[in-house]
Amino acid sequence: MLGPEVLDEQFECLRRIALSICQTLGRPKDRDICRSTLDELAKFNRAASINVKENVHNFMVFYLKVLRWTQKNQPMTIYEKWYGKNSANDSFDLANSEEMRVWLQEGTSFFAMKTFEDGSTMVYTAVAKDPRAGWAEFGLKSLMDMQYGCKK
Repeated sequence: MLGPEVLDEQFECLRRIALSICQTLGRPKDRDICRSTLDELAKFNRAASINVKENVHNFMVFYLKVLRWTQKNQPMTIYEKWYGKNSANDSFDLANSEEMRVWLQEGTSFFAMKTFEDGSTMVYTAVAKDPRAGWAEFGLKSLMDMQYGCKK
């Protein structure tokens, strides 16, 4: 069972990820629905109840899967005809890629998501209190070396 502070922090992280996916949706109405849904979830997440926060967290994990599926399966050719080529705020390539990577805060928090053929999704997040730690340059090996004192 996670504490309310951890759930709040995770909610903010997941919300920023969802907002970045929302920006890649080609249909303006989809972007509006996505933003309004995230606003409603933020209202629910302000509740003092730990049960409400856990339910919001579980829904956010599900909602990210839905958003990613929507992002990957958009009928972009139809949307381009309806709304013009620049209807989405980000590139078409990002929506069709199997992987998505984004810095949530440059040098301190990173998010990556990969979708597999069977529909499963792997999510990786990393956060460093001190961006000078160097983990961003060498990945997990650097983190493990620091944790176990094996820094060369």
